[in-house]
Amino acid sequence: MKENTIVLEGGLGNRMRVAAAAYALAQRTGVRMRVLWTPQWGMRCRFDELFEDLPQDSSFTLRDARGFEQFLFARPTWKNLYLPRLLQKMCYRQIIYAPRIWYLNKEKFDYEGWFRQGGTLMTSYRDFFPWMIADLLQLFRPKAEVLQLVHSRTAAFSPYTIGLHIRRTDHQQAIDESPLDLFTSVVDRELQQHSDLRIYLATDDETTKTAFFDRYGDRILTSPAVATRDNARGIREALVEMLTLSRTQHIYGSAGSTFSPIAACLGNTPITILQRDGKGSIDLQCQDLSASRHTDILQC
Repeated sequence: MKENTIVLEGGLGNRMRVAAAAYALAQRTGVRMRVLWTPQWGMRCRFDELFEDLPQDSSFTLRDARGFEQFLFARPTWKNLYLPRLLQKMCYRQIIYAPRIWYLNKEKFDYEGWFRQGGTLMTSYRDFFPWMIADLLQLFRPKAEVLQLVHSRTAAFSPYTIGLHIRRTDHQQAIDESPLDLFTSVVDRELQQHSDLRIYLATDDETTKTAFFDRYGDRILTSPAVATRDNARGIREALVEMLTLSRTQHIYGSAGSTFSPIAACLGNTPITILQRDGKGSIDLQCQDLSASRHTDILQC
């Protein structure tokens, strides 16, 4: 098999950045790439349930895995007797699995040269090649029903509406390094400067919603749904949240999460990651997301 295949892993933001990296590599180098969207834990939703199909392109495809591909590219576990990994090694000449990519990025690995050999397979939740906002927008065109929900949310925005993305239930780094008091401090400061302030709160934690309603009342706008990744409706709601954040005047995000930086890319929106001690940085290879113009790590 001479085809190069990338299997998307992880949540919504991670899948979007990996696809953007693959598309950028194909467009800039002419290397042919096939990118497959597979159902996994945390992503029980197909690509075509969220986004419009892409125009046919001889050098690049992004689509749902079909038929036997869903088994071949499933994450190897004891439930499938690890057979997908055995089959992958029979079908592909070289394979890079997701956990290796962090190390390869540090080593400045030559991904272009590797893919040029053909017959390669990569599974990834981390981008590996510089991409532009235009690449992201080219690939991900939301379904009309998704955009209608976004429009209904943004209709309640004031002239100055900020977005908060507070990741909690499944992300230990966000819990440890981006506590609620960082977000309330920022909102209190914004309130002093903007009397018409409204706040779009995107969170996976109902307790956080309650706390912010109690503190800020009807300035808070948020999803009426309980966050879940176990079905297509929950993932569609996550996309609505991401797009709604992208239309705010400024996004304040949680440490370690790709969700809010991707939202910032989609709307070309300024973003600040609220992070105690400023321990880390945004791990995103978007060339447009300049640290000097768009992105800040607020050290507290």
